[in-house]
Amino acid sequence: MVDTKIDWFHDFLGIGYHLYDVRPSIFLIFDGRKKLASTWNKIIKYFPDDEIKMRFVERDPVYEFVLYCQSRVLLTTWVFLKSLKISEHYKGFKENYDGAAVLKLALHIPKKDSYQLEIFKYQKRITDVRFMTESEATEDFIVSRSMRNLSNPSGQ
Repeated sequence: MVDTKIDWFHDFLGIGYHLYDVRPSIFLIFDGRKKLASTWNKIIKYFPDDEIKMRFVERDPVYEFVLYCQSRVLLTTWVFLKSLKISEHYKGFKENYDGAAVLKLALHIPKKDSYQLEIFKYQKRITDVRFMTESEATEDFIVSRSMRNLSNPSGQ
């Protein structure tokens, strides 16, 4: 994987969790319908389900979310990354994860005093999920590059 081109994707708001299904779901949350559809149609739909990797690197009080896959169709490795605060929802996902999760996309719609999420039908099944320490993250080339990218976004 080191030989391929790497494209970094930061342009999403964050992630959400839904734990009360057969498999827990993780949502990439976007702020624009066009951006969400484009991300699915031009990138994620070309990821083979069994090759998608999802990593969580805990650095209290935050964690780094890294989702990546090498696409033979797109001839690149796309990496979705975001630094997020450790939440009760994240802790619940970590406790309930049992070997597979479903990746879905959601649109954030602001309301007067709150917000609404529109859930899209697009989905990928992910079985390669790891919760890592910082020292373990250095052993994974993409994750270590992602952590450097998150700590110094201008030095890409």
